[in-house]
Amino acid sequence: MKKILILLLGVLFFSSCIPRKKLTYLQDKTSRTDSLYLNYANSRYEVQVNDILNIAIRSFNPEVSNMFNINSTTQVNQNGGDLMFYLNGYTVDIEGNIDLPVLGKMYVLGMNTEEIKNMVLARLSEYFQNEVLHVIVQLAGVRFTLIGEVSAPGKYTIYQNQVNIFEALSTGGDITLVGDRTSIQIMRQIEGKVEFYEVNLTDREVVESPYFYILPNDVINVRPLPAKSWGIGTTGFATIASVLTIVSSTLLIITNLQRF
Repeated sequence: MKKILILLLGVLFFSSCIPRKKLTYLQDKTSRTDSLYLNYANSRYEVQVNDILNIAIRSFNPEVSNMFNINSTTQVNQNGGDLMFYLNGYTVDIEGNIDLPVLGKMYVLGMNTEEIKNMVLARLSEYFQNEVLHVIVQLAGVRFTLIGEVSAPGKYTIYQNQVNIFEALSTGGDITLVGDRTSIQIMRQIEGKVEFYEVNLTDREVVESPYFYILPNDVINVRPLPAKSWGIGTTGFATIASVLTIVSSTLLIITNLQRF
């Protein structure tokens, strides 16, 4: 009986305590001793349906600038950044178009911001041949959602053109101790379909992954480690304390039963 109890407690101890390698980011899985140089994944984002574009058209002629650039005096709260871009930006509709003043509808689905900029400039030259124009096309930030084992799950926006997965997770307070860093799930909407990808953040070669940079509207799901299901402890000290509690309680029960 005692041997079975000891065996059971040993299994609980070693299965519940989370090893260091499960918690450490960007490990060198090849065990190299020299410096390791990797090519990080980098590519231009192609616009999708429901993306919001910030398009600014500048000219020395104030009338031309005011014609295209919307000035909002809306008073906004703590979510003002998102609301401002939603009200003033140009949303890609279900058919892949944006609707600009004067220029009308333009098909931008699958194009990157540089291509859209050149297309807008070409269209402008048809209407304003004698004007010196400057066009800026940017994504209205990268919006994404964090769910699962992160400190602060929720919907976030980072106002950059590119956001890597570490930047996204740090916005939500990083992964909890019981989050599985070896298999982060990314849910992505592409051309009317939902696709799922997996990335291992404990391997430094993740920087070469095509999913190292997240895309607008991505959902990042951090799944729990088995240790959370056991519910015994995440650190060695917590596990030992839990095991000792179980041992003392079990011995107390056995002692009381033997008295009867």
